[in-house]
Amino acid sequence: MKKLLKIGTRSSKLALWQANYVKEFLTNNFDDLEVELTKIVTTGDLDGIGEIETSHTKDSFVKEIEQSLLDKEVDLAVHSFKDMPAFLPEGLEVISTSEREDPRDVLISASNSKFLMLDKDSVVGTGSLRRTEQLSLLRDDLKISPIRGNIDTRIEKVQSSSYDAIVLARAGIKRLELDRFVSDVFEVNEIVPSPLQGFLAIETREDSDLSKYFESFSSEESVLVSNYERQFLKDLNLGCHYPAGFCMQVHNNKEFSFDYFLKGPKKEIKNREVFSYSDLLMQYSKMIDILTPII
Repeated sequence: MKKLLKIGTRSSKLALWQANYVKEFLTNNFDDLEVELTKIVTTGDLDGIGEIETSHTKDSFVKEIEQSLLDKEVDLAVHSFKDMPAFLPEGLEVISTSEREDPRDVLISASNSKFLMLDKDSVVGTGSLRRTEQLSLLRDDLKISPIRGNIDTRIEKVQSSSYDAIVLARAGIKRLELDRFVSDVFEVNEIVPSPLQGFLAIETREDSDLSKYFESFSSEESVLVSNYERQFLKDLNLGCHYPAGFCMQVHNNKEFSFDYFLKGPKKEIKNREVFSYSDLLMQYSKMIDILTPII
């Protein structure tokens, strides 16, 4: 008899893609499993928030799903890792992360223009303070405007001329095969991504025995990078109280890089560090020491 696993997920197109990705991994690799999706409405869905990166709403896309886990209505949950708070409710844990999709941000513009070619005073939509601050650093002649809704809704707002352009995470665009709308891609040193952008997180109860099913789900490199980026949120106690970005990359298995951005009440820092593996812990500690005083 097969073991039934219920995956808790939001019902957006992207969330269902992510949950089905995990479902297919499990059913393709374990003949003893039957996997079902359970759609759960979250506060973020009810509020129509879309993608958000603010401290008071950091758990808006996960709180109800996590409660379903604690109530044993579902067995595991699949999240966009960047949507999760740094600190989880008691009794829950992240047991695995996916391979990382492209962590960069992209521009979708009505005129298919590159970012530097947008007309002065163009209205650029984003739901992220992190992006707002960094876009303004790149160009102070644009009007950065808040936007809500899922990916499809935001693209429709560009097509209807409500916005001249929008900025989104490339990971979701690629997963939904919407690359045809992308007019420009920001390198990580131009707009530093949100910590954990591009990763999926597998969350379950601490007393579950499900980690054995995910031993081959991701590489050692992905685990290393996601652990450091999550630790970044914990060490700075960011939920994001302030606009912040952090992206760790591995280059040819020899070099590592940190791109980071943080804006505090009186100061902002944006920087890139490149180093060898032997200096990884030292460089990470150095970065945290630099950033801590400004928040």
